[in-house]
Amino acid sequence: MSDGTTFKIDGREVVAKPGQTILQAAMDQEIYIPYLCYFPKMKPQGSCRACMVEVDSNGRKMTVASCTTPPMPDAEVITNSEEIQDLRKNIIELLMAEHPHGCLTCHRIELCGPQDICQRHVTVTDRCTICPKNERCELKDTVRMVELDLRTPLNYHRRDLPIHADDPFYDRDYNLCIVCSRCVRVCDEVRFDTALTLTSRSGVALVGTSQGTSLLESGCEFCGACIDVCPTGALTERTYKWERRYQKLLQFVLTARRVPNGR
Repeated sequence: MSDGTTFKIDGREVVAKPGQTILQAAMDQEIYIPYLCYFPKMKPQGSCRACMVEVDSNGRKMTVASCTTPPMPDAEVITNSEEIQDLRKNIIELLMAEHPHGCLTCHRIELCGPQDICQRHVTVTDRCTICPKNERCELKDTVRMVELDLRTPLNYHRRDLPIHADDPFYDRDYNLCIVCSRCVRVCDEVRFDTALTLTSRSGVALVGTSQGTSLLESGCEFCGACIDVCPTGALTERTYKWERRYQKLLQFVLTARRVPNGR
């Protein structure tokens, strides 16, 4: 007899291991549920709400965050109903209202090559070419996976937060932060440190140091764990910030040199 919990996800029978959440059980079965704040080996937070699903247990229906909710025996979990998809889109659209998203709306997305430079159409702070996580951004991937239509202009409000470049190794641009708290949790739960914490500014939640100091002054050991888990370009290692873009450009130049007439 299995020690796990048997339930269904979109009509498919799944057995969750003891202690697993709905999201973890779905991931084991390669069933896609979007998420932004969850990260393996850390306590689930449920703050981004991107992983919302519908649960039907004994005729009782509820909408829950799958990253924090354990499965109930014989329950039916629905991940892709029209209501759930609309809810996710609304949640992620709220995130995008304060996050640069020219990389998702510019009509030249499919035309730009690695050597191209944005000159018009998108404001400087929105350009994908200045984002250190260009084409590696989990938020961008999630927007595409949930098929959020950003062609309709959003009420985009840039926060104009200062970029912190006063530390020896890291840059912190909280204009790109979605307050998923991954960095805070990995610092606390994995590194057993308190260099980063959740703070507030004018009543708005932000990530920072407890006393508003630099990371160096907060006792940060610059282990890189926070950078590894950051889903956007809010935290970046300065030395390798643009290395990926440089490698793409170098590859393009070398290829162009080998092909006659650049064709």
